[in-house]
Amino acid sequence: MRATLASAALARYAGRFVWLELDFDKPVNEAFIKGHGVTFTPTVLVLDPADERATAAKLGGLTLSEVGQFLERGEHGVKERASKPADAALARADEMMGSGRLTDAGAAYREALRLAGPDWPERNQGVASLTKALAMTRDSQGCAETAAAAAVTMPRGPAFATTVLNGYGCAGAGGATPWAEAARKTLEPLAIEALGVSTVSRDNHFQLLQQLMYGAMSRGDSTQVSRWGERWLSEIDAIAPADDDERSALDIARVDAARLMNEPARVIPALIASERAMPTNYNASMRLAEMAAEAERYDEALEACERALAHVTGPTARCWILETKANALVGKGDPAAARKVLEEALESARTIGNERTRDRQVRQLTRAIAETGNKL
Repeated sequence: MRATLASAALARYAGRFVWLELDFDKPVNEAFIKGHGVTFTPTVLVLDPADERATAAKLGGLTLSEVGQFLERGEHGVKERASKPADAALARADEMMGSGRLTDAGAAYREALRLAGPDWPERNQGVASLTKALAMTRDSQGCAETAAAAAVTMPRGPAFATTVLNGYGCAGAGGATPWAEAARKTLEPLAIEALGVSTVSRDNHFQLLQQLMYGAMSRGDSTQVSRWGERWLSEIDAIAPADDDERSALDIARVDAARLMNEPARVIPALIASERAMPTNYNASMRLAEMAAEAERYDEALEACERALAHVTGPTARCWILETKANALVGKGDPAAARKVLEEALESARTIGNERTRDRQVRQLTRAIAETGNKL
């Protein structure tokens, strides 16, 4: 998103907007993150400077063309309250989404779509936002069925791809239930079609490939898993990163693809190159440590963990690194040392500002400590 927001094409918004970037894992930002219910990164908001009310909200990245539409929508919400019922309901939904009231946001998006006519300019984005809200509240059936019903006739653009991505992921969460199988039958070919839409963001394109891999895995189709994984890694390798942010984002995707293919060693050379290019970026060392541990190259993993810990900036990332370090120690046959590391990670987890993230990490680490204790 940094590269997108730095584009000269957005110069016309200078003086109308002030860009503010916050690291969700830094303690100094805890009050804002909690106040706006941010549990997903990236989360993009347009805020009214008078009261910090969110007038537009997007959970996930935006393409350059989407940024302009998003900013215009947010600015309209700052300057005047929407007068049409559908627009007013959409504004309420965005405000609720921007404050973390996801269940209420989903109801408001539904209301906006009910009130709007078939030619409402915001209909496609409203559907995409609704499916995201339903996914975030774990209403997998509602999300999948809404996406399957709407996406077939949507224009093939970014909102279409987002809707399909959300719905297909939710269908996967439904397992072998009849509603999930019916939704997958509709959405899987649409997901493949969405890969060919040039206006789709890279993040959504990569996530579509990831979900197609999950779908193939659920069917036990290893050939298709490999096919989608090979395509994904090939696309990643073909991109020359413009800056460290893009390099880090590509590494995250690279790790996800390798993990689903069960080929962690395959991406280690690329991750070593990234760490050399970004020696003070803990993310680079952390990704390398993860793959080295999964490839059973435990000493390399432990060394990378120490390099990551030297530069980590917040408790959530510190927990991730320490968990990887503990996994490597268990792999080396030292569960006692691993348990001490996990106890250190638990102390860090208790200082995480985001309540949902904190509770999840505490539960996960408590369970890991008990499991490691059983190996002593």
